[in-house]
Amino acid sequence: MAASSAAVIHRLALTAPARVLALAPSLAPTRDSGRAVHFIDIENLCGTSDVRIYRARLAMRSYHATVGIAVGDQVIIGASHHNAIPAWNAWPGARLLIPRSGPDGADLALREAIRTERIAERFSDVFLGSGDGGFAGDLAYLAEAGSTTHVVTRPGQLSRRLRMAAHHVVTLTPSAHA
Repeated sequence: MAASSAAVIHRLALTAPARVLALAPSLAPTRDSGRAVHFIDIENLCGTSDVRIYRARLAMRSYHATVGIAVGDQVIIGASHHNAIPAWNAWPGARLLIPRSGPDGADLALREAIRTERIAERFSDVFLGSGDGGFAGDLAYLAEAGSTTHVVTRPGQLSRRLRMAAHHVVTLTPSAHA
């Protein structure tokens, strides 16, 4: 029995060199109303504290396929110092926050950007690529300020606190974390 083309591509993506995944997906058309920002916790979306370029690219492709980043959307990535290069390589055109060390380095960088960059004033929709409950207060803060909040998470990795704080939750397709 022949394997589907999606299954073959998925198998190749998991075993192939990073250059196979080098092309960025196409952006969705410009949003009809409002602006959107995507905060990406790369370690959380990849499901590891040691991110490799191919895994970061798989997460990026899955995120694009699931959410549909549009022309004009802002993408902001938090990464620890040793995951900065894979994150930067995987998400062309995204803004990489200054990498921070420690188990919560990426989270701290993202949370600081959420709290200090007038996000709710500038964006009607805020997407968070993470399942970490530590962001629950930040999403509640953004929702109270008027933004619609969306959580994009891996299957089975969403904290209850974050689920309660978000307006919408979307689960990534399995290819990002297989």
